[in-house]
Amino acid sequence: MTMNEVNSITNYVVVGGGTAGWISAAILSKALRNQPHKISVVESPDIPTIGVGEATIPSFVDLLEYLQIPLAEFVAKTGATFKLGIKFVDWKQKGHHYWHQFGEVGNKIDGVDFYQHWLKHHLTTQKYEFTDFSPAVALAKQHKFFISSPEHPTNLSKSTFALHFDASKVAKFLKQYCLSHGVEYVPAKVCDVTKHNDGSIYSLVTDEGKELEGDFFFDCSGQRALLIGKALRVGYTNWQHHLPVNSAIAVQSESRGEIPPYTESVALEHGWRWRIPLQERIGNGYVYCSDFCSDENARQTLLANIERPTSEPRKITFTTGVRQKIWDKNCVAVGLSSGFLEPLESTSIYLVMRTMLKFVQSLPSAQLFQPTIDEFNRLMVNEYEYIRDFIILHYCVSERQDSDFWRMWQHMELPDSLKYKLELFKCQGRLMDNYYDLFSHESWYAVLEGMGVRPRSYDPAINNSDDMLVAQALDKSFAALQVSASKCLDHKDYLDKLIAAFYRATA
Repeated sequence: MTMNEVNSITNYVVVGGGTAGWISAAILSKALRNQPHKISVVESPDIPTIGVGEATIPSFVDLLEYLQIPLAEFVAKTGATFKLGIKFVDWKQKGHHYWHQFGEVGNKIDGVDFYQHWLKHHLTTQKYEFTDFSPAVALAKQHKFFISSPEHPTNLSKSTFALHFDASKVAKFLKQYCLSHGVEYVPAKVCDVTKHNDGSIYSLVTDEGKELEGDFFFDCSGQRALLIGKALRVGYTNWQHHLPVNSAIAVQSESRGEIPPYTESVALEHGWRWRIPLQERIGNGYVYCSDFCSDENARQTLLANIERPTSEPRKITFTTGVRQKIWDKNCVAVGLSSGFLEPLESTSIYLVMRTMLKFVQSLPSAQLFQPTIDEFNRLMVNEYEYIRDFIILHYCVSERQDSDFWRMWQHMELPDSLKYKLELFKCQGRLMDNYYDLFSHESWYAVLEGMGVRPRSYDPAINNSDDMLVAQALDKSFAALQVSASKCLDHKDYLDKLIAAFYRATA
């Protein structure tokens, strides 16, 4: 036996199935494909998954590529649709909307960020919104879709996309993927955990009295946190004082034919409502704060805003925050067991992916080194904090004062990290560079501008540019985007064509 084999962890156990569990097993099986390993997923057939996370960000498409799953196959088998961004309605004030796009907005001019040139032009002319120069928004507004080819770039090429999908179908799809890649499925309910003398996990005990040993464990048991919380007693940092929404009502409804290629988020009296269009149905939900809104009021509000519901409304409760240590001893918490951030920017599945990809980049040997664990935890908690701040941004700069919920935000204490970022931006429209921030500068610009947060001045470096030439370039770029988008297929037609081609190829 080689030194590498002696020092390697070979027996991994994932507790919990659902999207988090099967993504974890899939990433792990891919990462360990060329070395000896055993991966088991223990999933209780009696415990339903939450199954609400039906919208993603573009990194999920990267995950499919990493796992070598063809996009057309995934779309065909999971009821998926494409997502070019999010349309935010009534967030700044009632009757107002803005877009948070995927992909880039405009191009640098004379080496200076596009936002700065747009800002000066807009202050002078009041012409164009910032996202008017987003290829993704140009497509989304016309309900069109397009995937660019690297060999044939166009002015739409800087648009990127994510997916909406049926979460239950995705869990089943990934389960089959894992089983075909050697992952063992153990249908059982975990009732107890045994530990080594040092406090690390030794084995799981099922409801049938069977013992399942492992070298390393992943807690994908959701908010129950069977391993990281109950067995290892790792604490939880509560962020309710920053993000007080704590409940959601979810319901499905019939599709109305046309399929917009974007998520819609509509601010309501005590929170916000999501609308996620899939191939065969629509996912809907109302995220609210129970301090201001009863469950029945939330239920009635949601049902009043949708047509033809096809399921019973289901309540979900949560506590916004993050586990104090996502990796403790020989256990990593993944998904809801590691923390919760409301799905406003569709980041829950990203955090599952990020946790597992960061783990395989930090792959431990049989001897667990504490500095490796500490660095993993530092980076992952930072990820949660950066996303937390971006979500708070949507609320804290709102001009709405039509309810106690929205008036509360006028006096909410902000995290120091977000206060600093806002103060810097309000000077000259500059944003701090942060490699680990999930959201790009274009994303921050889109939400800040969409919510009416305007810097006091712009970067003086743009005074080196000819204002007339810049104005002409903006006019030309805007017009060209509209024409290019209009020539693309409707989103539904693109889906139909993609799915038909997949089934023809596999017939």
